[in-house]
Parts: sequence; structure tokens; C-alpha cells
Amino acid sequence: MEPLISVILPIYNMEAYLGRCLDSILASSYINLEIICVDDGSSDSTAEILRAYAEKDSRIIVITKENGGVSSARNAGLDRMTGEYVTFVDPDDYVHPQYFEFLYLALLKKGTLISICGFRMVNIDDKVDLSEKLSFDPNEVQVYSYLHISKQHNLRSYCCGKMFWCGLVTGVRFCEGMLYAEDTVFCTEVGENEEANQVAVLDRSLYYYFQREGSAAKTATLSQMQEYAKVCIEKLNNSSYSKDYFLDRALKVCLYTRYFSSHFSIDKEIKRESNKLLKGMFNRLLRTNIYSFKEKVCLSIFIICPAAYWLYRIIRDPYMWKWEKWEKKKRREARKAA
Repeated sequence: MEPLISVILPIYNMEAYLGRCLDSILASSYINLEIICVDDGSSDSTAEILRAYAEKDSRIIVITKENGGVSSARNAGLDRMTGEYVTFVDPDDYVHPQYFEFLYLALLKKGTLISICGFRMVNIDDKVDLSEKLSFDPNEVQVYSYLHISKQHNLRSYCCGKMFWCGLVTGVRFCEGMLYAEDTVFCTEVGENEEANQVAVLDRSLYYYFQREGSAAKTATLSQMQEYAKVCIEKLNNSSYSKDYFLDRALKVCLYTRYFSSHFSIDKEIKRESNKLLKGMFNRLLRTNIYSFKEKVCLSIFIICPAAYWLYRIIRDPYMWKWEKWEKKKRREARKAA
């Protein structure tokens, strides 16, 4: 018999999208699922929608709790799960019918404890055909180190689009109170586990990430990003985390917040704090083995010379230069108006 997969959905006021998400999960080709829906104190018709779906399908388990945020909801799901594997789906997103099947086959065929698939960004007007029957091809699955995955700047940093063996997340929980990148911290903590050193990456876009106004990824502030960096540094200084994965996270976020606070939002306090955090990580950067010599040189130059990082950003994305000039023009006009 196929092993049980726990699917955790943290839900808060998602009446507009919840039905679409649940329909996509229930249409799955993988049958042995427990679908743990955590209603995080919703004030809309979420509870009624969940009740109706639970009456139709016994695999749906509904947990109702007071509002505590997405991390609290996901933790409630983790505490309740009984599966051998676990995956997360956000209630405004949806998945391909073979999402769970292919993630399971990927880690089974490659002998890993984590699998990841590709994703597709969708908006309200996109029409996605989910009826196509796909064939699993082991040759489309590549195995990478977790460090390689950790450095990727896409959905692979998030908890969605992944499947974990439940033994990896025993004792690991989401940081409650964080308003940004709480899932990235969770995944990085899982990646520190010695058994998580290899990841099966499936070259198929099976997770549909819905872009909507008001999502945390779109509304994150520089101060929230800086708090995320501080959490990473706190984890980095914890002796139980020895691989320095949190160093990579913290360094890159602090470089970004310093750059953005210097050229766009002009927040001197964020800039000073980012500089302070970067200098505090400098010696750790020189000692770590997660970077090549070339990477260490580049990151060291970026820390010491902010102009070098600015040039790197401009060369990497010339539009940033246009945006920067536009922001400067807006500030000049605002000063004149005042």
C-alpha cells in the first residue's frame, strides 16, 4: 500500500480561493492522503466551506483554532499529522492532479528524503489545463545537495512545492511571530539535518503559485526582512546548526536591505543595522566551507564596498538603474512640493 502523505493547509479568510485549492487536491492521482485543514480563526465563510468538503471526503481533517498566524497554523498541522511524508499547500494556490504522485516517485526512485518540483506563477486570468495525463520519467529527476538548493532564489526556498519524510521535521517548527520568510527558516532548519543532504529535483511545474495583492511575499517591508536576517543569525550562532546554511540566508538579505535602504527607501537606520550585521558575519564568512574561494572574495568585497554590490545589482538587472533614477526624481519633486 502507498504510504500516507499528510497535506497541511494553513487557512485564514480564503473563501474566494479555498474551493479551487481543495478541488485540485481531491482530484489527485495519489489516493492515500490526509488533508489537514487548519482554520486559523477565519471570519468569512471558510468554516462552512471546510465543513461541506469534510462531509464529502473523509480524508479531510479540519482543525479550528484562534487566529495566530500562518506559522501557528502550520505548526498545528504538524502536531496533528500521522503520515510518513508531509507537504504544504497554501489555500490560494493549487496543484496538478499528479503533484503528490510525482513528488513521491521522485524521492522513491532517487532514494532521497526530500523532493521538489517546479512551479508556475499564475494570476486570476490564467486558465490552466489540469486534465493532461503526465508520464513520470526518472531522467527528469536530478539529485542536488541541499546547499545547492538553498542558494536558489525561487520557490525552492519555500515550504510549498516540496515533500519531506516526516522524520526530518520531527521537532522542527515554524517560527511563530515572523511576518516574512518563516517557511524559508523552516526549510533551512530541516536542511541542517544530516539526513537531508540530498534532494530529488523534478523538472516539472506541478505547483501553481497564485499571485494576489496583499500576499506576504508582495508586502514584505525592509524591517521585516531585517528581522528575518536576525533570526537567521540567531540560528547561525546556535551550536546545533553547523552547516552555515543560515549564513548564506543572512548575508544575502542584509546586502539587499542595505542596498535598498540606501538607494530606494532611504532608511538610514535600516542601512546602519544592515552594515552592523554584515560586519558581524565577516569572520564567519572567511571561515565557512559553504562558499568557494571566488564566492568568498566577491561577498567580502560586497560587504566592505557597498558600491561594488550596487554595481553588481545594476549589471545583473539594468532596470534597477532606471528605477533608481525614477525614485530619485520622485524624492526631488516631493522636496520641492514641501
